[in-house]
Amino acid sequence: MKKYKKILAVLLGSAMAVSMAACGGSGGSSDSSSDDSSSGDKVSITFWHAMGGVNGEATQKLVDDFNASQDEIEVHAEYQGTYDDTITKLKAAMQSGNMPDVCQMYDVGTKFMVDSGYIVPVEDMFETTGYDKSTVMDVITSYYSVEGKQYSMPFNVSTPMLYYNKDVFEKAGLDPDTPPTTYEEVMEYSKQIVESGAAPVGYSQAIYGWFFEQQLAGLGAYYGNNENGRAGDVTAVEFDQNGAGLKVFQLWKDLMDSGYCENYGTTTADTQTAFFSGQVGMIIESTAILKNAIDSSSFEVGTGYLPKLEENPDGGVIIGGASLWMMDTQDDVKKDAAWKFIEYTTTPEAQAAWSMETGYFAINPAAYETEDMKAYIEENPNFTTAIDQLQESPVNNYTAGVLSGVQTESRLIFNEIIPELYDGNITPEEGVASLADQVNKAIENYNASVGK
Repeated sequence: MKKYKKILAVLLGSAMAVSMAACGGSGGSSDSSSDDSSSGDKVSITFWHAMGGVNGEATQKLVDDFNASQDEIEVHAEYQGTYDDTITKLKAAMQSGNMPDVCQMYDVGTKFMVDSGYIVPVEDMFETTGYDKSTVMDVITSYYSVEGKQYSMPFNVSTPMLYYNKDVFEKAGLDPDTPPTTYEEVMEYSKQIVESGAAPVGYSQAIYGWFFEQQLAGLGAYYGNNENGRAGDVTAVEFDQNGAGLKVFQLWKDLMDSGYCENYGTTTADTQTAFFSGQVGMIIESTAILKNAIDSSSFEVGTGYLPKLEENPDGGVIIGGASLWMMDTQDDVKKDAAWKFIEYTTTPEAQAAWSMETGYFAINPAAYETEDMKAYIEENPNFTTAIDQLQESPVNNYTAGVLSGVQTESRLIFNEIIPELYDGNITPEEGVASLADQVNKAIENYNASVGK
């Protein structure tokens, strides 16, 4: 308990203002709430989540389908607000002892959850039901695994990819079926789009720390030392030492200095809107917005892999989104019930329905073999881009993502530095140095707070 209180003190003092637009936590919900008592002879468990709007409806349907599939367990889904709202409420619940049985937590909350001491690793439950760990793709579970043990179950999973306006490509004399694969080509295509008058802006990317991490992973480079925290705790960043940070900062600066690209700020929805309205020919964004992009655009949307800075066999994409965690409520009956619900969410049928309703990946490859999913993909060919890109990404500690207790804060710091870079107030070298210095201080404070 003392250990957790130290963690809580430092993390409550950290800014938690970044909601990962790419990963879905947003306002509004029709979810039901309930107390934690038994429903008749059924075991009653509580599930906290951060899925609002359409995604909230899909989450409630998943819960309802599970409840209808058996007569032993009743899951009560309770919407907690954004991801940041959820982690704040969970910290309070940890102190009060009134935790949910299952909690959805965004990817950057992983290190906090592991360090908290208030969770039951899902892998501890696999043998109780004979669960096959290979049910979920390794490239997905690797993010939520520490020292070879899987701690949580991936739930809503996304990666970044390229979106482009096929009508603009045709007007610019570009092949609408051949998107750029490198940032060098992105620059060339952007020049042709603007100079041909096909669109006012060739390319844009929101100021978003997640993209920085993705571009480092594409270079086969680590953000933090000890292999991104996978071979030991992160004690300092590595992007300032391995040269990859400078390559990415220089890229962002060159794009904006070209005159063919535009910056729409840190609110990812603003960049999306510019693309949906036809003002921008290409953007990079989460695979999770695919359904919205198609529905919101009057033109034909094309998709491609996240462009590369350089070819690297170890490079790939990192998953984003959130996972389901089992909370240690000291109740073995509810623990077993919580695991059975989580296990259900990974079944092919449940994953196919979830993916089609939300646009997130189906984490179980068998979901893509269901008849409904086959028909859906045939009607939505852009969906195969996201699937293929993820399946082709190597499974290693570059693509496993950064396991750091301060990654939310790190992204906020990044978002503050990039506008200074764009405005010419700092050089790429100075930007990298500033980011490294500030994140290193945050890492030092976090590690001290948890006795590391």
